[in-house]
Amino acid sequence: MQRTQITGESSVLSIREISSRGQFMEMNREWDDVLERCKDRNIFLTWEYLSTYWKHFGNGKRLRILVIEDTGNIIAIAPLRQSRYGSLGPLGYDVIEPLGYRGLTPEGADYTGLILTEREAECTELFMKHLLGDVSWDFMYLMDVPDTSKDPTLLASIARQLSLKFELERGAMCPYIPIPRSLDVFLNTLSPKFRKNLRRCMSNLEKNCGKVKLVKYDELGSIEESMQVFFDLHQKRWKLKRKPGVFDTQEIRDFYLDVAKRFANSGWLALYFLTVNDEPIATQYCFEYKQRMYYTLGGFEPNYSEYSVGNLVTLKVIEKCIEKGIEEYDLLKGGETYKSRFTAKYRSNLGIRLANKRLISNFYHYGIRTLKRTKMNRLLDKFGTRYS
Repeated sequence: MQRTQITGESSVLSIREISSRGQFMEMNREWDDVLERCKDRNIFLTWEYLSTYWKHFGNGKRLRILVIEDTGNIIAIAPLRQSRYGSLGPLGYDVIEPLGYRGLTPEGADYTGLILTEREAECTELFMKHLLGDVSWDFMYLMDVPDTSKDPTLLASIARQLSLKFELERGAMCPYIPIPRSLDVFLNTLSPKFRKNLRRCMSNLEKNCGKVKLVKYDELGSIEESMQVFFDLHQKRWKLKRKPGVFDTQEIRDFYLDVAKRFANSGWLALYFLTVNDEPIATQYCFEYKQRMYYTLGGFEPNYSEYSVGNLVTLKVIEKCIEKGIEEYDLLKGGETYKSRFTAKYRSNLGIRLANKRLISNFYHYGIRTLKRTKMNRLLDKFGTRYS
């Protein structure tokens, strides 16, 4: 565990690096207390999520969690890892990344970022100076940082001070729904045609099939039982399309189940099912955290597709958000058509790229940019323009 210090305006900040899973596991009591004080907090920065991610997908990567203390109290955490890309030999390069970033793994966080509670600029500077004291990495790629975060502005400023090559790119769009006080108010935000279709589908479903109800996972049975129903409903749709679906492998099922168990213990699991006569026909795997509902994945029984049950379960979950006083229903990454039917509002994720000062790192940086520019120009030549 490495430690360095920096003297700020009011007191001395110290930084330590956590590099073992055992040390990471010991932080469970204090991690979320620090996150609670962070303005940029989200469910994917919790200890529960990140420790579960590392358990399942940490093999072959180096844990690099940086912790900053002010007079013994933790005020900032950088949940990072180091990954090797390109090659295992001398032609490969090492990248500092967010701990929960998907990268080459089959699953990962929709949002990443630094956990900063106070003295943000000083902490960001200390993070960077600590990392620059290590020559084992070439790039820092902080992908999927929400555009509402302070991180890009802080890192751009520090990069200028330290003469680092800095790039900022816009990533995935992330639609969201501000939750109003009543369902009627929400329905009036939808297009008249879509609103009419929702009402017609719900009426026909109740008329033709029976009693329609939204239930939470614990009304079906154990977490294991309800998650199996969720997996099955998700996979049925993809099997119909002759595609594997997210849960085609046991590895992914195990990860989602472990997240569900940990979130259930913390009161954050919002796994809902739309039922007809107590039979689950559609589902949404959501997280509820700090007055925000996060929608991750869903599924439905194809035999009920004529009733648009995927849309109906979304509507029912929004109604549940209204009942519970939830402020926002976050649809996470992706601009899929079904999301745009419910909202026109969205934020964007950002990607931050920094190159180390090492000569070889800058050589790689130049080579990667040249390759990217060449590929882009080959495409854009068809349209009479160029990428620079």
